Amino acid sequence: MKHLTKSFFLTTGIVLIIGGGYPIYSSLLVNKTNKINKAETPTISQVVTTPIKSPSFNLGANLTQSQRLDQLEKRSQAPEPSLDRSRSRYVLANIYLSKRRPNESLALLAGLENDYPLLAEYIFLRRSQALAIINPSQARDNWNQILSTYPQSFAAAVALNALGRSSEVLAKFPSHPQSRSILKTELAKTPDRFELLVPMAVYFTDDKDIMPILNRLVTNHSQQLNSAQWSAIAQGYFDRRNHKKAIQAYANAEVNPDNLYLWGRSLQRTNRNNEANSVYNRLVQSFPSHPLAPRAMLRMMDIAIAKKDLGNVNKLSDRLVASYPNTASEGLFKKFNFSQTPATRNQILTRYPQSNEAGILIWRAAQQQAKNRNLKAAIAQTQKIITNIPKSEIAAEAGYWGGKWARNLGDRTTATQKFQKVIKNHPDSYFAWRSAVQLGWQVGDFTTLRNIRLPMTKPDLRMPLPSGSAVLQELYILGQDQDASDRWQFEQKGQVSRSPNQIFTEGVLRVGVNDNLRGLKQIESMYWLDVPESEKADIKNIIKQPTFAQTLYPMPYWEPISRWSNTNNLPIALVIGLIRQESRFESQIVSSAEAIGLMQIIPETGAWIAGKKKIANYSLRNPEQNIEFGTWYLDYTHSRFANNTMLAVASYNAGPGRVTQWVNSFGINDLDEFVQRIPYDETRGYVEYVLGNYWNYLRLYSPQIQQQKNNLPL
Repeated sequence: MKHLTKSFFLTTGIVLIIGGGYPIYSSLLVNKTNKINKAETPTISQVVTTPIKSPSFNLGANLTQSQRLDQLEKRSQAPEPSLDRSRSRYVLANIYLSKRRPNESLALLAGLENDYPLLAEYIFLRRSQALAIINPSQARDNWNQILSTYPQSFAAAVALNALGRSSEVLAKFPSHPQSRSILKTELAKTPDRFELLVPMAVYFTDDKDIMPILNRLVTNHSQQLNSAQWSAIAQGYFDRRNHKKAIQAYANAEVNPDNLYLWGRSLQRTNRNNEANSVYNRLVQSFPSHPLAPRAMLRMMDIAIAKKDLGNVNKLSDRLVASYPNTASEGLFKKFNFSQTPATRNQILTRYPQSNEAGILIWRAAQQQAKNRNLKAAIAQTQKIITNIPKSEIAAEAGYWGGKWARNLGDRTTATQKFQKVIKNHPDSYFAWRSAVQLGWQVGDFTTLRNIRLPMTKPDLRMPLPSGSAVLQELYILGQDQDASDRWQFEQKGQVSRSPNQIFTEGVLRVGVNDNLRGLKQIESMYWLDVPESEKADIKNIIKQPTFAQTLYPMPYWEPISRWSNTNNLPIALVIGLIRQESRFESQIVSSAEAIGLMQIIPETGAWIAGKKKIANYSLRNPEQNIEFGTWYLDYTHSRFANNTMLAVASYNAGPGRVTQWVNSFGINDLDEFVQRIPYDETRGYVEYVLGNYWNYLRLYSPQIQQQKNNLPL
């Protein structure tokens, strides 16, 4: 689903009194329309006209900390001025400042704004912060110089706050991270002040403490809220899956396709299907040309199917065929799964032969042929998918099994070609890993994976992102992730839903500051966003970028993961792949089953592990200790199943007892078939996701696997 752009601002004329008593007349905080104003989103050329001469800056990602410092020192002392020298001086100055070595930082920053005008405001900012440590009086002069030289800049908000003028920060820079800190400080003193609660809901719905703020607004101030503010509140509730409260908020929010769709989803998820149906229908009637209109009709079909209302299912599928040909195959597929009528199946295959749904139907036929031991016919069916729908979701699975069946018949040439195509066309698939195994690549099979130790290297260079100002781009390229993320928040001015380029940019920046749950969801949304035709090309370009895959498979907590993986004789790629699936690298996350932290360890299991390791005091919320315990347990599950990684991973999810039952029930003669026969959908998917993640870390970061991929025939 694509979210339209919305800017939520406070009602004109609200007066705030903060701290020292400065009044804020928020004349600039007015409601804006939902329509995106392209001119409001800064482009690379709008903020600074000086062009970026080179996007390349070596981050030293594979160096130790001391090696990286040495590298930066050498580059910062280059005899001739250059962009690389200026960048190195700035990055090194930031490192020294973080280590509270202000004099060394100041020496590097001296006069740097003349050579590096793109980041001049940040150079002044860092200089002021360094002086604040050693000479507060001189720091005050520098803060004032920022206000006079860069009065509307990101740095100006920091300067105002440092000078004790917090009310002016809120008035001039309501979306600035400094405003978040000020608002939270004031709300701790007076928790129910409307003029403090609203900007938190408008600009900072991602805050970890936002829920009680939203609750106070709805409970105590509902009559004061306007429709734009209700929209922000609704988004906050929906993002946290509090659908009951989201329903009330969306009922009062602005009427636009996004809000109507999410209102309907909230109603549907709380089993208020008749009301959901009404809201979805309102969306279709009011905004028939919007990409969410056919999506709403598909949701209406789900409701009709749940009610076993075949008449309505037929009516809705007919409407999709008549009005939304690009979505019609999805509707017909729902209808077929419900009614099993051969005519509907034939309609999909004949009218929409290149759809994902046609691919699934052909794949089902291939599986049935294989079950009947007619492997030649099954292989022919898979070839239809590979030839006619090569990019469909099912093509990777069909291609792999087609290759495996061909090999069983002794046709190694066909098998090899199919395996190679799977890797070429679906490099991020679990079945690409299975294909690489069949081709003899040293990536480890189910029973040998534990012994694989392929070196992995992190990317040293970054390319510009598709959205954001020149300053933001530069901060990102330099690896200044927190600054880049803060800059994005400042530039977006409360926009909570955006174009694909903006969603992707924000996702990358969130992952950069370890806000992985939200960030990875935004990156993954590129696969399923409903967007106008004009934006589909943007999504294709995004997915082609190396940044897309590298951000989908990030490498946080690299040092402790490496250390404890080696200690417990596990491949690093396997452990990081399992963590990605378990927690999305959120160290404090707790599941509905009370599993804790990065490797999602249940407290009882944690206590059992602690006993085995003879550790008296421990915390599963400590990332280091969580990884220690989780890798120990993954080593244990490997030992339970003779180092069979597939069974070890399955038992990490379902428990060794259940996996033992499955092994006893249907054997392990063909481990691919075993995976398909796992009776728990969750565990079957878990195995494929974890081992698919393992493969993706190898294909993205192992030079050896990258070379083998590059050598595949065209």
